[in-house]
Amino acid sequence: MKYLFEKGTGRKFILLHGTGGDEYSMVDIAQHLDPQSTILSFRGEINENGMNRFFKRNGLNQFDIPSLEKETDHLLEQITTISDEQGINMDEWIVLGYSNGANIAGHLFLERQTELNKAILLHPMSLGVDSRTEPLKDKKVFLSYGEEDPIVSLDAFKTLENQLGTRGTQITEAHTEAGHQITVKELEQVKKWLSDLE
Repeated sequence: MKYLFEKGTGRKFILLHGTGGDEYSMVDIAQHLDPQSTILSFRGEINENGMNRFFKRNGLNQFDIPSLEKETDHLLEQITTISDEQGINMDEWIVLGYSNGANIAGHLFLERQTELNKAILLHPMSLGVDSRTEPLKDKKVFLSYGEEDPIVSLDAFKTLENQLGTRGTQITEAHTEAGHQITVKELEQVKKWLSDLE
């Protein structure tokens, strides 16, 4: 996978872009949250009509589950390898994903055993997979939802929240009046969540 790694002295972010983004798309957001942050930012390897994605879909909100499973394994393998190379413990990372990137991150937390335990998922939704039952009490997740989002329904958002919550995930939820875009208002709420981690 193509990725960007920049070493800093602050928080450590894994960045996962939305559909059509690349490894640079989320860098400004990470630097807004912490100008001194270490950044590991990936480019999704799936090409959908010229747009980068992290897994295939067969139409709007029609997800290709075999692709999702394969690409989730690949992403986790890449994160683990790079973390080992850089001497960074997995539990030091904060996964920061938007839309498609938030979706694969949510799936990774739900469906894989990993020491990754903190995530900021901006405008995520359930992908309809819920096969595991082990507790996730060590996980802390920030979820954001836009009340006017034309892509993520409230039901799909709440389903993901319930999937995480019923297994003990410590959830902080933020709603905005916006659509599917990332807003300054929600990033300010993310900043508060980050400060509460310390």
